[in-house]
Amino acid sequence: METRKNIKYRIASINENKLVKSIDNVEFIQITEESLKFQFKIDTLIKMSDNIIEVTPAIRYIIDNNCILEASATITFEVQTLDHVFVIDREKQEIKSTCDILSSFVEASFSTLRGIVYTTTKGTLLERFPIPMIDIHTLMAKNAVNVK
Repeated sequence: METRKNIKYRIASINENKLVKSIDNVEFIQITEESLKFQFKIDTLIKMSDNIIEVTPAIRYIIDNNCILEASATITFEVQTLDHVFVIDREKQEIKSTCDILSSFVEASFSTLRGIVYTTTKGTLLERFPIPMIDIHTLMAKNAVNVK
């Protein structure tokens, strides 16, 4: 795949980190769109010397302040040359991107996690509640990007 800046990248690996279901004590009638709440989290690690970006999306399904499902996965992207994508100012602790590649990786990572959760919840009370669509830019603004 390539971005408009002709940056070549690919998914190198997908690793499921955590998947915990606790729906044994939850009744079908308790789970509604109104009662079910979601907590989203995203961690991003840029490994400049390895030309790798690791994106770890996480989701929690919560009913009555109880977590009934928690899932996360790390999706590793190989980028041909990260030096063409990011400019890092270590003194100011700033990272600037020459193209909008991170949001694409975060979107792809949440879609991957959505598939993992779907296959895991199929045939359960939660199969009617896939991970909802989210505004990636809002989520990214609330989470830090780490550079190694």
